Amino acid sequence: MEFEEKTVSGRNWCAELSPLRNCLLKFEFNSMTALIRGISLGAFNESGGIVNKQQIHRRADGLGQDCHFETVIPFGVEPRVRRDVEFTDGAMRFVTDIGIGGKCTYDDIEVDPVEIEGTLKRVGLVRVPESGRPTPEPEWLELGAEQTVLYDEGKPFLFCIVENTEGQRLTVGSGDDLWRWNGASELEGVNAEFQITGDTAKVSIVRKPCIFPAEYPCGNRSWRYKWFMTWDDTAPPQTGDWEELTIDPEELSDNILAMDETGKRHAGMICKYAPAWRKAFKKAIRSAAARGARIHYRDDAPVFCGDASHMERNRKNFLPHWDMMMRLELYQWARQTLQAGGGDFKVE
Repeated sequence: MEFEEKTVSGRNWCAELSPLRNCLLKFEFNSMTALIRGISLGAFNESGGIVNKQQIHRRADGLGQDCHFETVIPFGVEPRVRRDVEFTDGAMRFVTDIGIGGKCTYDDIEVDPVEIEGTLKRVGLVRVPESGRPTPEPEWLELGAEQTVLYDEGKPFLFCIVENTEGQRLTVGSGDDLWRWNGASELEGVNAEFQITGDTAKVSIVRKPCIFPAEYPCGNRSWRYKWFMTWDDTAPPQTGDWEELTIDPEELSDNILAMDETGKRHAGMICKYAPAWRKAFKKAIRSAAARGARIHYRDDAPVFCGDASHMERNRKNFLPHWDMMMRLELYQWARQTLQAGGGDFKVE
């Protein structure tokens, strides 16, 4: 890969900003490529907008990079799209904000379509469980020469894993804000469409969290959607002589446990958004960094929780979310903190 000024890159990946008029970001991981396109509001697409900002910021230690986009779609009430993308080795985290500052109607909102290309083998689909339930195992679907519909429903999938013939994987998933991705169910007459299609050459992901009925007033408000993409191969990390980090949940309040819709807490299911758990994790990492330790952390599966206080929404009684994006954020922070002290961090 040749790196230009409009690229961010890591150990085995590279992302290029706006390589094509209708492409927001082109991402390459070994022999896999992902094309990420901008949002659409009905017939109006972000690619036809006026770019006000497109900035790249790089950490001095090389352990993190981020991009900031701001585009105005110059039609009607001139919607404004702001997007922050955080890159680390192994993950991208997207926050897409759509500001519609006047009265208007659109057919739908389509968020950041993704096309993944390569010599592809199979797709693993994971559906959203109920709060307080464990992460389901992926449903693996083999890809063939003919284009096949792999998922087509009115509610979001949790994440999908696209694996190539070499065992390398790209994963595209919904953010912690599951209540937003599933927001159509709270709006009268509004539907949603989430679709994944694919063959051995390309997998396409379409996400329309809102499909509006005729004359539906969808302006004078903002819409935010978070999502992520991760990449890895199937080889486990080499951490034979590293210290293993453990945090005893018995020493923390039961507020760290995932809560279901009835208010019941579920033993053994720790929501990483819980402030008490984050405090304990950071304290342990800072202690390890002080002695230059190399830390290996065995992660459990992401959990699904309805405790609104974890998301700083105390006025709500129940707010469904999952903690995948907080895990990505915390583990990146741990890696940066430990490497700054001469150590390192790996999670499995």
